[in-house]
Amino acid sequence: MLTISEHYISYIGIGATILREPEKKRGEVTKGAIILSYVDEITKVIPELKEYFYIIERRGWRGINKSKTADIKLVDDLSTWEVTKKMFPNAVLLDIGAPDFIDTEAFRPLGVKKDYDGIQISSWDGFKRPFLLIQGAALIPNRRFLKLGHYVNEGTPREIALRNACLAMTKKLGANIEFPFGNIDSNEEMPQSKEDINMYLNRAKVGILTTKVEGINRFKMECLSSNIPILIPADTSYPTKKHINDETGLLFDPTPEGLAESVEYVLSNRNQFNPREYVLKNTGINQSHKKLKKALRSLCEKDGAEFIFDNIYWDGRNQSILWGRTALKKIIEVIEKTK
Repeated sequence: MLTISEHYISYIGIGATILREPEKKRGEVTKGAIILSYVDEITKVIPELKEYFYIIERRGWRGINKSKTADIKLVDDLSTWEVTKKMFPNAVLLDIGAPDFIDTEAFRPLGVKKDYDGIQISSWDGFKRPFLLIQGAALIPNRRFLKLGHYVNEGTPREIALRNACLAMTKKLGANIEFPFGNIDSNEEMPQSKEDINMYLNRAKVGILTTKVEGINRFKMECLSSNIPILIPADTSYPTKKHINDETGLLFDPTPEGLAESVEYVLSNRNQFNPREYVLKNTGINQSHKKLKKALRSLCEKDGAEFIFDNIYWDGRNQSILWGRTALKKIIEVIEKTK
């Protein structure tokens, strides 16, 4: 029986999605497929992993995919493409990240009334720079904004303090921002379903990101799929700027004045943007699945293995990912069951 060190069990950064479990026929194992972060750390603890799965590395942040053991790498940060290719010549590289698997059927235009000029959905984290949204909105008090904030760590004192500071600043500056869940100290009452989030998005005319650094932002892709253009700070990380062009939105100067000016520009020129059309042509769940299946097929052909991945599904959302102890225990359970 496999065992896991407590050090890795408690490593909450580990995330896993089993796309297809392995099969055993006549004593032979046909590998399944698994999407992992921190691949090398997990394979140290579970050395048999590569015997049972094709491993797809999900980084989900800026910087290079570092795993030496991954078969396929989802390269979030395309600025690292060439160096990744040189460092890992035997891995299959795909120019997609988790948000490229945006479910374009769930996130779509609804034709409902646009109650808000701008919307932001992001966690209560300092690197998201929520004060920038408040300061920018305060410069255009005739515009109406909606802010949904959730807690990555289920409402720590630090998260609550940041939320309270944002509420206080909004009141002090007179920014016209509504916080429908601003008095909630956990995520339990927050909208969770794709349908609920899509409805909130459709009630706004433009999405607004103020983040400093991260990967391909999921909120951004949900806006674009719902045909809502989005504003992105010009100084943010490379992958966050991915898919931002004349069809989808604007990069704005990360100052209150820059944000306010960009909001007014997009609202005055909404007809020039076609974000959903761009998504359907260039990214989204269907195209990303095709790329992933093609990569898996190439590995199967190389190994002379049966291709069993026609019906895989992944929408890239955190709700479809197992984390930490739960992820590792599930992997071990599947391997033991296959044995």
